[in-house]
Amino acid sequence: MGEFTSNGVSIAYEVTGEGRPILLIHGFSATAHDNWERTGWVQALTRARFKVVTFDLRGHGASGKLHDPADYGHAKHVGDALALLDHLGIAEADLMGFSMGAGIAMRLAAHHGERFGLVVLAGVGGKALEPASSFGTKTADALEAADPNTIEDRTAKAFRLYAENLGQDLKSIAACARAPREGGAADLVPLIRNRALVIAGARDDLAGDPTALAALMANARAEIIPGTDHMFALPNPMFKGAVMDFLTGYS
Repeated sequence: MGEFTSNGVSIAYEVTGEGRPILLIHGFSATAHDNWERTGWVQALTRARFKVVTFDLRGHGASGKLHDPADYGHAKHVGDALALLDHLGIAEADLMGFSMGAGIAMRLAAHHGERFGLVVLAGVGGKALEPASSFGTKTADALEAADPNTIEDRTAKAFRLYAENLGQDLKSIAACARAPREGGAADLVPLIRNRALVIAGARDDLAGDPTALAALMANARAEIIPGTDHMFALPNPMFKGAVMDFLTGYS
């Protein structure tokens, strides 16, 4: 992976293929490799003649490790993404984010829409319109627990085990989880004018109904993929097929 510095933080990135640029933003506690390489997205997109740009979010994977929640939040991640495009000399790219990465992509499209073409918001839906919950605190507590067997919340425990399996710095991931929420999607998504796809699995209880989110955008449509949940959305062939149809159906 390549490396550059964004506001003093080392960000690891990779560029694969030639063609129309697309920036992929992974989810919370994941890495670019696990979300996009392992599941076949980079291969599928390069085969479709995209130049694929992936990076590890701050605190994740091979990027810089930070243990203060103030060093995280969507605004920080947005800054890193834009700095990466500038570093690579890319003026405009298509954009796809998954889960927390979709939240970052929302903000990129809403406030910097001129830098992006097609936008895919994956693993996100109506739950983004709800008031802030205790999810971040519960997940951070799980990540910091001395013994994962003591964690009672099933979702928080799943994130802990996932991050641990990837060899993540658990203190950094916990700090990311504790970052203050920066406004709700209800005020944000109406600002998105890009042609967009909002997609989630029918069993994705973390995302909710993508139709509710797409309805607030000027030029978006929703896709619900039957039989899949949050954790298994990205490797699902139907999920991937719907996104690829969207990305390759427009010139």
